[in-house]
Amino acid sequence: MPSLKITKANLKEIVKPTAGQVDYFDTELAGFGVRATKEALTFFVRARQRGTSKKPFIHIGAFGLYTCEQARAQATGYLQKLKEGINPHPDRQPKLVTITVADLHRQYMSTKKTLAPATIRQYAAWMENHFKDWLTLPADTITGSMVLERLELMEITNGKSQAINAVKLLRSLFRFGLALHPGVIHRNPVDGVREVRERDWAKKKRRITFIKPEDLPIWFKAVNAYDNPKGRDYMLLLLYTGLRRNEAARLKWSDIDFKRKAFTFTPEKKRGEKPEDDQVTMPMSEQLYKLLLKRRAAGYENEYIFPGKHPAPFLSNPDNYKRDIIAASGVQFCFHDLRRTFITIAEGLDVPHYSLKALLNHSMGNDVTGGYIQITTERLREPMQKIADRITELIAGELATPEKSKVLA
Repeated sequence: MPSLKITKANLKEIVKPTAGQVDYFDTELAGFGVRATKEALTFFVRARQRGTSKKPFIHIGAFGLYTCEQARAQATGYLQKLKEGINPHPDRQPKLVTITVADLHRQYMSTKKTLAPATIRQYAAWMENHFKDWLTLPADTITGSMVLERLELMEITNGKSQAINAVKLLRSLFRFGLALHPGVIHRNPVDGVREVRERDWAKKKRRITFIKPEDLPIWFKAVNAYDNPKGRDYMLLLLYTGLRRNEAARLKWSDIDFKRKAFTFTPEKKRGEKPEDDQVTMPMSEQLYKLLLKRRAAGYENEYIFPGKHPAPFLSNPDNYKRDIIAASGVQFCFHDLRRTFITIAEGLDVPHYSLKALLNHSMGNDVTGGYIQITTERLREPMQKIADRITELIAGELATPEKSKVLA
């Protein structure tokens, strides 16, 4: 093999062959060379890889696109890798793995086998509603400033509690990613929130909000005048039953027994609440009975009382109803406030403690005495009706008699 010191002047003296190729090796840097063909002079490295007998040929680039100095520097790096037993040929490098935010969420959820269905739906809703524009982005491109800006926006539009919960989910996804993909995920961007907000940023106070008696007539007037019958009936059902938002949204017509004036629902299982049965049957108040009769008479789209938009068969995101009523009434509320309003009114009527727990479907499993008490659907009919009557009185803004109040205002 011919050799020469690879410099610009020497390369200009090389006579290109009319056919085939000729390799020239540098006299100063062993393994560094230039290949002459009739079309071009091309820099390369060819040297033994430590631990093998192989001498891989590694292309650098053509003279003219690379200067001799640039090619020598590149060759030095390649030769060092070969000495370390690494083949630096571009085709031999591991392909870069891209993990998107959606990938993290999917992988994280696949490991959570014990999560309640309601929790799984909630996590999916947070990802779709709050981080939809991030789902296709490589996870490692999400920065702390991006998370902080999104948190501040969510606090304004969705409330502090939901904003914190959504960002805490994001934090869990990235902790999972750091453990599972240490070479791809290099940092947790949520850590930046703690740096700015300090340690207490994720601490939450338990919500104690409800619709106050003086606000209930204003709120009801806006709901009753709402031009979306499904949204109107959904919110009134929440108020008259104390159900959680998803428990109400998933009600089917087959769950309603108009003859017995009762309804059956599947309770959400939450931390600290373990319903003894998969389904619970509750009595209907006269107010709810008439509401559902009227809704059934109007016809329905599918098996659900509150059908959703395709592809969701049932109502999955009623937040626009809430925003509309807040704008119309000026009364701030969330859907769980209707549950707290229901039980606050019940407590004010001196409904027995265990009846209160049963009406809210709170577990009695940790209550020794409660474990002995069997409260039937019919046993709850009277307190359910008393609560509905009192709601109607408050809606009317007067202390009407129960007989006068057994109609929707």
